[in-house]
Parts: sequence; structure tokens; C-alpha cells
Amino acid sequence: MNTTIGIIGLGRLGSALARGLDRSGHAGGLCAFNRSRAKGQTVAEKVPSLQLCSSAAEVLGQSQVVFLWTKPPDALQVLEENHETVRSQRPLIVTCVIGVPLARFTDRWAECLPNVNLSAGKGVTALNYGSKLDDPDRRLVHNIFGSVGSVYVLPPAEIPFYSALFSCGPALYATMLETFADTMAVRRGYDREVCRRMVRETVLGTLLLQELDSADALEVIERVAHPGGPSEAGVAHLRATLPELYKAMLQEMGKW
Repeated sequence: MNTTIGIIGLGRLGSALARGLDRSGHAGGLCAFNRSRAKGQTVAEKVPSLQLCSSAAEVLGQSQVVFLWTKPPDALQVLEENHETVRSQRPLIVTCVIGVPLARFTDRWAECLPNVNLSAGKGVTALNYGSKLDDPDRRLVHNIFGSVGSVYVLPPAEIPFYSALFSCGPALYATMLETFADTMAVRRGYDREVCRRMVRETVLGTLLLQELDSADALEVIERVAHPGGPSEAGVAHLRATLPELYKAMLQEMGKW
């Protein structure tokens, strides 16, 4: 893919995308602008292929696809201040916030919600195309995200709810796993880091097992749990308690 990609905003998601694209071997140019030059430089030190630009206008002027990954007011300000460049250069603009009025400025737009796992090449991105975006542009956006993870095209009204699973997910899952490991470590007096690593490695292996063998949880349970054994008891307890726990969590998150 020889497309020149620009990123405006090197925060949690912008920096994750930059690192993921660099690790994927992206063959086109990769440039970015961040309002804080020092923060942008910190990201650039970890991303060899990233060229820092002096302004958002410079990114818009030299990129075929621009990821405008800032807060909504800042994204709108960038579009308003650079509307002539957007009109003349016509870059394909992708925001990471649903609802920025991109259609006021261009018909080449899409909106998305990714997660920080982009940096590891295992991101999950929810995507919504602008109504006038043509098929080649849709494939282009899809392929860029596909090079750093999985892509799901979803109705924009539902993306905030799906986001509990993938956008918030890394924080939730990391907390769940670490809490499990730490509970055992405290109870038995074990080394906490050893317990955490055991859990991470076991979860990684379980997920790979499920992917390679197309195995759902029931099949994994059948491979692990002996009748009357501790795994069977643990699974029964989780099935009895987790639905209400997750319901309460989603309600607190405003995702119910």
C-alpha cells in the first residue's frame, strides 16, 4: 500500500495507529502533527517511519488519507481553519469521534472507533462510511485498518454500545485478569508478577486455541473441566454470577 497516510493528533489512539502502521511495514509515507511538539517527538522516537509536520495544514496538504484523531471541538477547528485545503486537496478524512460534521467540508469521509491494540497489529475498529464515499475509498479505509487488526462496519447509532466490548475492552479485560492473578497471589503469598504472567500467557494461549480450532467456550470447557473437579465448580460459579455483574458494570458505563 503506497498511500501517504497522515495523522492529526498523536494521543492514545493516534500514537497506537502510528506504531501499528510502522510495525506492519506500511510502504507509503507516514506523517503526523501533534499540538504538543514534545509529545509528538516522544511518539516519533518510537516510530522510525513517522515524519513530524509543523501544522495540521501540512498533513492535510501532503496526505491522501488523514486520520483526524482529536477531540470533537479540536477536529472541527482543524476543519474550519483548513477548509480551503480540504476542498482543493480532497484528502480522505477519517475521524475517531462519531458525530463530527465532516459532510459540511467534504464528501470523502468516514468515522470510526478503534482501540489501543492497533499498536500490536491486533486492533479492533468499528467503522461507518460517509454516505457518498465511493467503493475504492471504502476499500482503502478498510484495508488500512485491516493492516493493523480487524474491522467491523456498524451502524453509527450502535457503535457507542459495541464500544464496551472493544474500545473500553482492553482496560476492562486487563483489570479482570490482573485482579484474578492478584487475588491468588495475596491469598497464597505468591509472587504477584509470576501470577500475572501466568494469567496473561494462559489467556493468550486460550484465545489462540479458540481461533485455531474455531472453539467456543463450551468446547474449551469440555477439554479442561473434569466432572466434579475445580474447573467445573469455577465455571458454574462464573455462569451464576457474571451476567448480573456485567449488567451492573455496563449500566455504570452508560452502555446498557
